[in-house]
Amino acid sequence: MTRKLQIQNFKGGVGKTTTAVNLSHALALKGRRVLLIDLDQQGNASDMLGVKIAKSQPTLYNLLVDDLAYDQVVIEARPNLFIIPSDKRTAMAENIISAQPGRELALTVRLSEVTGFDYVVLDCPPALNVMHNNALLYSNELIIPIDMDRLALQGAKGILDSAAELEKVFKYSADICGVLPTFIDRRTNITHQVMKVIETRYGQKVLPPIRSDAKLRQASAHGKTIFEYDSHSKGAED
Repeated sequence: MTRKLQIQNFKGGVGKTTTAVNLSHALALKGRRVLLIDLDQQGNASDMLGVKIAKSQPTLYNLLVDDLAYDQVVIEARPNLFIIPSDKRTAMAENIISAQPGRELALTVRLSEVTGFDYVVLDCPPALNVMHNNALLYSNELIIPIDMDRLALQGAKGILDSAAELEKVFKYSADICGVLPTFIDRRTNITHQVMKVIETRYGQKVLPPIRSDAKLRQASAHGKTIFEYDSHSKGAED
């Protein structure tokens, strides 16, 4: 069975795309076949992988609006790692599907033919919108990155609240795979304060944290994953 992981927090800057891209490549390096889906109109996942989107390249927009098959949209970014890219037209796609019946299930319908992948990873924008609802109903597991800012805790709660509302209507919800602490710096008081709240609130759902590491940002700027940029760094280890 394909594991479908949604990476989401309603607060920006918590490391969602960094998590999605590097987790996807880590799995690919272990021999798993991974499909990364960029649901953000900024297209940062493609940029982080150094994938240049040609004007003729179909994107998520064409999958959702033009009914192109997923294999007409997908790009092989690395061995075993494939991506469905996004661009500014994703916002237009969202407006279009918002007016259609069954709008929350558009992604599930368009990706119903996806086969041959061990993992599908969804990188989501920090927003409560139709695309977010589509991701929740398509995925079967949810990873919530939380940085050392109390606002990120509120963003995490917002996701769980929206998931609960969808479950009432559709009788389906993704399991929480885990809450992922990011930008960890044990030298700061705020880290200890927020970690205490996270551990109290989420208990065994708290995943091993990702330490703050400038090399994660540097890797992204070079269009590389952390394993390509510095495989011995803290970020790669975590």
